[in-house]
Amino acid sequence: MQPRVLLVDADPALQGLLEEWLAADGCAVEAGRSGADGFDLIVVDIPCPRQGCSEGLKAIAEAHPRTPILALSSSFFPGVDTTGAVARALGVAGVLPKPVTRGGLLDAVRRLLPYCK
Repeated sequence: MQPRVLLVDADPALQGLLEEWLAADGCAVEAGRSGADGFDLIVVDIPCPRQGCSEGLKAIAEAHPRTPILALSSSFFPGVDTTGAVARALGVAGVLPKPVTRGGLLDAVRRLLPYCK
């Protein structure tokens, strides 16, 4: 069964790239708002986690308490521990700095969804 991934708040160019990379890795990808259920992973693009945008993450986490969330932001420093202190502070399963590389994205997704390719 294909893992279902929801992309939230990604700009159109990034969304297209993430969809392409995730689909090529065997994930079924849907873009939109966080209201839908039944996803195995939610990927959220957040512009400024320190300036109140983390409230949106908390709302998504509350709406999907059993679904891991991977937060992307250009505010995260390169080399940040994907599942470390920053992720815990934001209440998400993982964080990933932008610009995102294909390898970085797929490594993070595979850690959160071990049954992806």
